[in-house]
Amino acid sequence: MKRTRVVVAAVPLVVFAAVSFLAYGLSVSFRLPTPFNENCVNWLKSCEENCVQNSTTPIPKHVHFVSLNHPFSFMEWLAVVSARNKIKPDKITVYTDGLQDSCWWRRALPYIDHQIIHTLPGANVLNRVPIKLLPHKSDFLRLSILYHSGGIYMDTDILSLNSFDPLLKHQMVLAEQCHYALNVALMMAQKHSCLVCRFAHYSCERFDGGWVHHSVDALSSFIRGLDKEKEGVLVVPWKKGFHPMCWNANGINQLYKENFNDIPDYNRSEIYSVHLYNNKAKNLIPKTLHNFDWIQTSTSLVGLTIRESLPPGFSKHHLNESSRCTDIQLPK
Repeated sequence: MKRTRVVVAAVPLVVFAAVSFLAYGLSVSFRLPTPFNENCVNWLKSCEENCVQNSTTPIPKHVHFVSLNHPFSFMEWLAVVSARNKIKPDKITVYTDGLQDSCWWRRALPYIDHQIIHTLPGANVLNRVPIKLLPHKSDFLRLSILYHSGGIYMDTDILSLNSFDPLLKHQMVLAEQCHYALNVALMMAQKHSCLVCRFAHYSCERFDGGWVHHSVDALSSFIRGLDKEKEGVLVVPWKKGFHPMCWNANGINQLYKENFNDIPDYNRSEIYSVHLYNNKAKNLIPKTLHNFDWIQTSTSLVGLTIRESLPPGFSKHHLNESSRCTDIQLPK
């Protein structure tokens, strides 16, 4: 079994917080930088001097996940496993706050190369507006990760479906969400990308506490203002991208609708990943994602993708026994 390397976070930005964490028999204490300040100036100062414009270096095959403030779940384990098997990355890093320990976290460790222990402060202020919500803090953390490391940032409710290799030649890769916006749940970029630096500053300036004003709305506006070909930005079309269904009720229903292969305009061989929108679909999860019989028989996009993601030999026993955290050896 591969041993996951536990790394003290080094995302060099602005405000510091202290944390102690007990993991793998090690007590780790450190001061951790986090990407918040009063006026966003440090976003620009911290990267504009060193950012790289128009690089020909491919996007690194380095997948990043952020999992904060809850135990690692079956679906998060699936996200890691599917990324490992479909993207075949050189490295997978999971940023945690030390609260992830669970059966599924332990089972994910053989697939993870680095665990970076990160904590976010309870409250910060940006543009005189308190940053209260964890998803908002995570929005800025992912930009810091992408700038400093490059690679592929993915939310933990995204399952990989096909190889990302054709996308790596671009400087930045994003995908449409529905007909009208870009989604920040999966973003790809070169290391030290000036595009990421500029968008981070743009996003920071637009933070007002609104749910997506600084993220989805800001990203869509920022990219519309670019000459995408000149800047090396690829926007993957909606139905062939990272989020092939909408986040609204109709889109969620299509994710779980049976006979997906009969739906016009979709081809699973052309879809890079499937965004499950777990927060929107939470009422469906008990009878689908937590139901092994459904997983085994469903012809929906979610069901088909989960079956492709599971390692050979995975059984109902592995899923059902997880609640009791018995030591079941999972197949690889």
